[in-house]
Amino acid sequence: MNFPFMSNAPARLALLAALALPAVAYVAPAQAVLYPTPDPQPTAQAASPDTPVPPALYRSAFAGLPTGVEQTSVDWKKANADVGQFKRGHADLLKWEQEQAKAAQPPFSPAPTR
Repeated sequence: MNFPFMSNAPARLALLAALALPAVAYVAPAQAVLYPTPDPQPTAQAASPDTPVPPALYRSAFAGLPTGVEQTSVDWKKANADVGQFKRGHADLLKWEQEQAKAAQPPFSPAPTR
């Protein structure tokens, strides 16, 4: 579309300004309603060191948590000595567990035939 009255730049700018003016007039009062001016008195009162403040109540974050599955405690020196018997660490521990499992199982015997 070609409008003869829009051929020069000042006319285009004037038209854009005329179209944008109602939008600006509509937005300005809305911002005043959304963001009212705060009352300075509570801010000044909060900034004063003489303002009374209630004491902070302490509550542990761990209160009410389950205590765990362990019902007994073991002497740490004895526990360290027990673990110290496995000189190669985890590999010896696995080997020991396998031997304990084999010792607990009865040897396999085939079912008697009739």
